[in-house]
Amino acid sequence: MAALQGVERIGPWTASAAAADFTGDFTVYPHHDLAVRTWAADIAPAHTWPTTGKTFGAHWHQLAGTEPGDLHTLTVLLYTSDA
Repeated sequence: MAALQGVERIGPWTASAAAADFTGDFTVYPHHDLAVRTWAADIAPAHTWPTTGKTFGAHWHQLAGTEPGDLHTLTVLLYTSDA
């Protein structure tokens, strides 16, 4: 991610998302981002979602579970939903 951020006009969000996509390691994905929070609220509007980035990111990780691949699966489901 640090190397990607060294490229002009690539910031932390883009570097983290690209690294997660390339490696399949979604522990580096910016789950706290407003876009993720918005999509999650659209998909599960009855759920009480944390409103700040930091608390949302921690909540997202907690929802995912602890098994290898769980975080990746939850995140991919978010992006492939028709909500």
